[in-house]
Order: sequence, then C-alpha cells, then structure tokens
Amino acid sequence: MLAACGAVGLPQVPDAPLLRLGENALFALAEAGVVVRVARSKEMADKVTKELAVARWLAGQGFPSVHPTAAEQPVEADGRLVTFWEYVPDGAPATSVAVLAELLRGLHALPDPDFPLPLLDPFPIMRHRLETVSGIKREDVRFLVEACAAAEDDFRALVGASPRHLVHGDAHRGNVLCDGSSHALLIDYEAVAIGPRPWDLVPTAIATDRFGLPRSEYEEFVRVYGFDVTQWHGYPVLRTTRELGMTTWLMQNAQGGAAADEFELRMQSLRKGDLERRWHAL
Repeated sequence: MLAACGAVGLPQVPDAPLLRLGENALFALAEAGVVVRVARSKEMADKVTKELAVARWLAGQGFPSVHPTAAEQPVEADGRLVTFWEYVPDGAPATSVAVLAELLRGLHALPDPDFPLPLLDPFPIMRHRLETVSGIKREDVRFLVEACAAAEDDFRALVGASPRHLVHGDAHRGNVLCDGSSHALLIDYEAVAIGPRPWDLVPTAIATDRFGLPRSEYEEFVRVYGFDVTQWHGYPVLRTTRELGMTTWLMQNAQGGAAADEFELRMQSLRKGDLERRWHAL
C-alpha cells in the first residue's frame, strides 16, 4: 500500500485504517479522499482490469457506484496489484436488504456492457483456494474438492440453460455503502460477470436460511426486487455453489481462533447436508 501510494504521489500513511480484508485489503486515506485497494497477487491482473472497466462503465450509466480515481492504475507493488478509488465519507454498510434489492433491480435493468465480460464461473477461484491452502485438515480439503466437483456440472448446466445478463456476482449487504446523506452505492466489482440474474439474489436468501436475517426483511427484499429466488427451480444449485464459495473463502483464514471454529461448524453442516444449521458472519 505504501509503495503504491508513493508511486502515484499519494501520501504514505503507515497507520492508514484497514477497512476490509477479504480477497482484497482496503485502506482508507480519508484526508486524500482515496481508498487504496490491494489485490492478493499480480496474477489477478485480468480481474483488476475488469473492475476498473466496470466501474467506469457504471459511472457512465449514471448508476450509483464508486469510481476509480484519475491515477494511472493499476500499480504493481511488491508482487501485488493496487488500485485507487474514491473515499465515501462516513460510509457504512446498508442496514436494510431492501436497499440492496433496489440497487440490484436498477443494475439488472441496465443494458449489457459493450465490452467483454467473463461468463459467471465461481469454481476456478474455489479450486485455487483448495490447491494453495495450508493449515487445514486434509480430509476437509478432500471433502471440499469432491463437493465442488459434484456441484460444478449442475451449475454449468443451469447457467447454460438460463438467460444470461450482467450480474454483480457478490451481491450481499456488505457491498452496499451508504454515505452521510444516506445515498446508497453498490461497490466491489471483482466478481462482475455475465450470468443468470438470480445469482445476485441468492446471498440474501442464504442470509435468511443461514445467518438469521428475519423472514420479514427477506419478504421486503422480494417485494422491492420483484422476484423470490427461493421459488425458482435453480435455487438449490445456486445455493450449494454459493455456500461452497463462502466456505472456501473462510478456509483461507481458518488456521485458528473464531474463523477456525466457524469453518468447522460449516464443514459439519455441509457433510450432513444440514440446510438449517446457523452460520456466523466473520
């Protein structure tokens, strides 16, 4: 982060607050009005380039989104790719899933972009996580490898038989920011793809089944968006795929502490086919 900031003339702030640590690390340079986004490795060049292209296209469409800064980017620093984005003052995740539903309805009403996007395919990143992870029991890794292989054919058949359009790819409440004036923005374009629109509705349905989202809030989400994905024939396939993705993501940080406990809980429920076991967001 510091090296990339120096390369583009931004202040180097050693104690810049870490906003988020997931597939990327996000640091806030509040006084400069910039968020610095550090990808896991320079091997993610295609994704980073896509993120920037999508963000600029969404801005051109007038869609409520975050914009990259004018800096020449991405910047390679210490084997990682770094991008720079506008800072949202007082940005906080949305508290209501109805806000997410409204944003998704607007996103799905846009025309498909006039530049190529990948076909929705969450399996390569799952396989990469499983191939490179350390500190996880071999039997757990083996189970997840086999579960992903079993789910992949069903997923590809469903996607192949479904209408495909622009999807956000990781549409959960944590990827909605509300600024100080309560203006909602849909953020994080790493997983944007062409695929079935119901994919973007699955995380909120899972939040009801797994994370305790009240049924009344899910019903409001359905009312605002106008479609209940749990009644769609492809929901079980999409849910299985999404839950495997969530579990392999958590696995990367599950070598101890709360993450390890939560990973074990999820593995138990997946092994038993228990669709009602409560999970916990970390």
